[in-house]
Amino acid sequence: MIILFVLLCFVMIYSLRFHYAGLDQNYNSKEYTQSIKGIFVIIVFLSHVRTYADFTTMGDQFVIQVLNYFGQLMVALFLFYSGYGIYESIKHKGKKYIDSLPIHRIGKIFFDFSLAIILFLILDLFIGRHYSLPTILLSFTGWTSVGNSAWYMFAIFTLYILTYLSFRICDHKKIISICLMTLLSLGYVYIMSLIRDNYWSSTYLCYVAGMWYSYFKEKIDVVFQQYHIIYYIVTFLTIILYIYFFQYRYTRLMMFNVVAILFCLIFVFLSMKLSFHSQILSWMGGHLFWIYILQRIPMILFQYYHIHEWDPYLYLSLCFVATIILAYYINCFANYLKKKVFKSTYM
Repeated sequence: MIILFVLLCFVMIYSLRFHYAGLDQNYNSKEYTQSIKGIFVIIVFLSHVRTYADFTTMGDQFVIQVLNYFGQLMVALFLFYSGYGIYESIKHKGKKYIDSLPIHRIGKIFFDFSLAIILFLILDLFIGRHYSLPTILLSFTGWTSVGNSAWYMFAIFTLYILTYLSFRICDHKKIISICLMTLLSLGYVYIMSLIRDNYWSSTYLCYVAGMWYSYFKEKIDVVFQQYHIIYYIVTFLTIILYIYFFQYRYTRLMMFNVVAILFCLIFVFLSMKLSFHSQILSWMGGHLFWIYILQRIPMILFQYYHIHEWDPYLYLSLCFVATIILAYYINCFANYLKKKVFKSTYM
């Protein structure tokens, strides 16, 4: 684990750029955010692979401590950037984009996820793992699992559905729609806290925070650009608040959401001065969905052949390489199928 972690740190340091002249206007661009998502999808990979094999060296234990520190925070930015990106599209494309959400957002992500579930079911047949019919059917929603990561996809589905409903119910009135979206998201967190483990909703509100940030982005940018001292003060206070509340993140479910939002805002604010320019990280971030959802297939398969017992480092290497190859080719195959199924190219 330590080798992959060190390589990740090396790529981050090598690709790090400091924006000297004021604040970078491209700080939340697709190019920049993909690199950040690439960093965290590798961290997610390390977090998952350690549950399938024992890594016992001192260096590995250090990495595990880092992973334990992040916990659910490692996916917080995925949700934040998703909410931000959705509302940016709504701002620029308006009603047409909202009306297209059921097909071009919810439909396509469900299509991709269903393809991934089918791959997991094929793997389950191969290794002799059996699930009940209700478990299999519900796995297509993310409510249950057939070996795949589930809670994140269930959260994404509900967030997209709530987004569509909020903007349709409020007749596309943006501020009212976001307020309704916020209330519905709070309701989701409360309900899920009663029936599921906390991690099902501990970062859920990051998506809504991303929408709110998009809504106020122009005003925030103007203030920060005109008064740099305000930018530094706000960034510093955000870091201080994060450090203070971090120790209380497990005391209440809402507290973890608050910490997660502060975590996201720190990265957003720091991105105005710091950015990562790496084709490797950008590619990883661009293939986030497939890397995230398919990485357990090699982990399960190679564990079935006991490679994790022979050499955990060989196991990790094979899992990582196989995940990258699998993500690339399944992404190409899925895009080919979607062109056949979804005739329109409007996104």
